[in-house]
Amino acid sequence: MTNFVYKPHVSVEQQDEKKVTLLLTIPENLYYFQGHFPEAAILPGVAQLDWVMYFLREYFTVDTRELSSVDALKFQQIVRPNYQVTLLLEQIKENKFSFKYYSAHGQHASGKVVIAR
Repeated sequence: MTNFVYKPHVSVEQQDEKKVTLLLTIPENLYYFQGHFPEAAILPGVAQLDWVMYFLREYFTVDTRELSSVDALKFQQIVRPNYQVTLLLEQIKENKFSFKYYSAHGQHASGKVVIAR
């Protein structure tokens, strides 16, 4: 039986009051790889968005329970087990944040989230 995890291994690369850059190592035993897909595991986009919301709570101390919108959401390159991916989170306005996942494999995803006030 595998002990699944729900979050990547994280190290903070850079942080200030408006921006945080995180280095994420994607573990093989990530729960989201289960059945997605058995022959070639791919990190689902919904998990990537969940992590954005989680890290906004952790590093910007915003209440992300009431999401107003997700704008300009793009998934460009797949994320596989053992990838090292950088997540850049930036505060654009008081309640608006941009995010970008990228690595040596290219840009994986990007978008903007607006939190209800």
